[in-house]
Amino acid sequence: MFEFPQEYQRILPDQSTAASVIDLSDATTKSAANGLTKKQLTLIRSSRLLPEWIMMDPVSPLLFRETPSLPGQYLRALLHRQKPSSQNSLPALAALQSHVMPDVHHVKAYAELCGFNASLSTLPITYPHMLAFPLHMELMLHKRFPLALIGLVHIRNRITQYRGIQPHETLSIYCVLSGQRNTAKGLEFDITSQVCSAGELVWQSVSTNLARLRSSTNSNNSNGKAAEQKRTREPLPPHYALHSQWSLPEDLGRRYAKVSGDSNPIHLWPASAKLLGFKRHIAHGMWSKARLAATLYPQPDSEACTLDVEFKQPVFLPSKVCLFTDPDLSGQFYVADAERLQCYLRGVIQEGSY
Repeated sequence: MFEFPQEYQRILPDQSTAASVIDLSDATTKSAANGLTKKQLTLIRSSRLLPEWIMMDPVSPLLFRETPSLPGQYLRALLHRQKPSSQNSLPALAALQSHVMPDVHHVKAYAELCGFNASLSTLPITYPHMLAFPLHMELMLHKRFPLALIGLVHIRNRITQYRGIQPHETLSIYCVLSGQRNTAKGLEFDITSQVCSAGELVWQSVSTNLARLRSSTNSNNSNGKAAEQKRTREPLPPHYALHSQWSLPEDLGRRYAKVSGDSNPIHLWPASAKLLGFKRHIAHGMWSKARLAATLYPQPDSEACTLDVEFKQPVFLPSKVCLFTDPDLSGQFYVADAERLQCYLRGVIQEGSY
């Protein structure tokens, strides 16, 4: 259970009566529901109780007392699938959860499923995404967010780890809608996540999602079918060497959902994926990235590392995929089928933070 830092007690009401989330972006309508007075909200905004790296951001965050429930979030997403999708301007929204401590048993289960060495002394480089993802969901489920969550496509993810994070560290997690771009395929938007330990920024990611808008050229396609459309294939470097081959079992999506909480129906069963336009269920993109990190992360000589991945095509379950890496040690790689005809993702891993 999350508790606000001691300094908040002068400002916040009794926690037994206050809501589990405080919406500072909507003080006029939310103050009564949160059990806060306008004076208390003003004090929170004007105080220096939040970390400095958040105080510089003009966006007032949602403050979470505890980790939001992912199953409940997906239920909310399914019940609100008909949000208008022609909107091309996203609101200024952010979310903050403090005093987050990783569960060592959960970390071990995640590490084993994704192929990390379970005896590592630091968190897997992709694990903080598990902690930030419920806050991502809350931003995209907010009443001011104009896009339906079901149908969004995760197309890129860039992680920068500034140093290894010890499992016993107490963390603050801050997520913000940080950018948007209109493209031929629809609206791209970013969610930037920052993880802080004792005021030090230790980890950051930028997750890019795509919303196919009704006004875009793909308006006549369902989200799932559009994701499966053949795209203009970029040539894959033929000299990249085969690094490893992975067999992805039929139940991988369900196993990863159990660990991560990401129970999007497209990952669970063929029938549930077909309801959303896919011919079969598909692997989680962040499982693929974690598997990559487990394979390639030992390559850098420093805990500081940047791992940038672009998701190109869905990986249907079950399947076999191959990891190819640049023999010139540039850190570049791609994951494809054995014949290199279908590229599922590509990216780069580099020592240090960029």
